[in-house]
Amino acid sequence: MMNRMKIWFFLVMVGMIAMALTLTSCSKEVSPAVNDAQTAASSPSPTPTKSVLQTPSQLKEEDLGIVPVSISIPAIGVDAAIEEVGTMKNGQMGVPQNIDGVGWFEPGTKPGERGNAVMAGHVDSLTGPAVFYKLDRLKAGDEVVLKDKDGVTRAFIVTGTASYPRKDAPLENIFGFSYQRHLNLITCTGEFNKEAKTHEERLVVFTELQK
Repeated sequence: MMNRMKIWFFLVMVGMIAMALTLTSCSKEVSPAVNDAQTAASSPSPTPTKSVLQTPSQLKEEDLGIVPVSISIPAIGVDAAIEEVGTMKNGQMGVPQNIDGVGWFEPGTKPGERGNAVMAGHVDSLTGPAVFYKLDRLKAGDEVVLKDKDGVTRAFIVTGTASYPRKDAPLENIFGFSYQRHLNLITCTGEFNKEAKTHEERLVVFTELQK
């Protein structure tokens, strides 16, 4: 158990370090449980029981995490594919190759699990707005829906938004452990720094799993 926790915290720290190193360029200027103690049946030929589909609120402590392949944010018209990203050779968090795609930090938390799952998307490019161009318009109560390859969905509700200097974001709040089931969406905002080739701030939209 301790080894697993050490590995988990190592992965989280990798994500934190990656984001601290600028979370990469947000503008794409360059390529970037069944109970074991069951009651014995009184009949020698027990009748098979029907399986019951459980909702997230019924599952409670069970694993709700999914491997997402698409994201939908109706309030701002986002309907995009998700690709898994990790850390690049320079230590930065990877970004989606497609400006209209969203990157999920796969070494971290699965969306729906306890903890902070993190996704990032470009705000713009040389050719115009990108997938998270309107992310700053989200407000508390808006819905974010993720889907896996089998069509299983997890819905998250926006709880708040915040902007931070790109080199001074509260990494523990974004990437760190939580007993809640969070999904944090990140993109760039603020003035564009031509020398650094990125915006000076990071916008974070905080959400939690809908019960």
